[in-house]
Amino acid sequence: MRILNKTRGFVISEDAGVVESFFERLLGLTFSEPRDLVLICPEEDKKSSSIHMCFMRFPVDVLWLDSKKGVVDIGKKVPPISITNPKTWRIYTPEKSAKFVVEIGAGDIGKTDVGDTIGFS
Repeated sequence: MRILNKTRGFVISEDAGVVESFFERLLGLTFSEPRDLVLICPEEDKKSSSIHMCFMRFPVDVLWLDSKKGVVDIGKKVPPISITNPKTWRIYTPEKSAKFVVEIGAGDIGKTDVGDTIGFS
């Protein structure tokens, strides 16, 4: 799937995977190689769109989108959990309810900002 920042007119990702099931969303990018991923949540809320970084090996940028694909929150360079750094032992939850969670390689979201509209194709 291609991910576009429609507001600013640039491509964020050319080849993102898509996951919908509970198990696929739970795993996300855990134990995987770096790649871009769109998680489709069952509900548009904060709880369903929360993410963890357990067993990740690389940081990611995260875009939380509402059902209209508007950016409601951004996490930049979200680090994997580190046993030696308690600040990384957390669940990441958006400021507002989200229907989609886009996980992109750290630094790859460009100048995307809250309020921008994202498109999938």
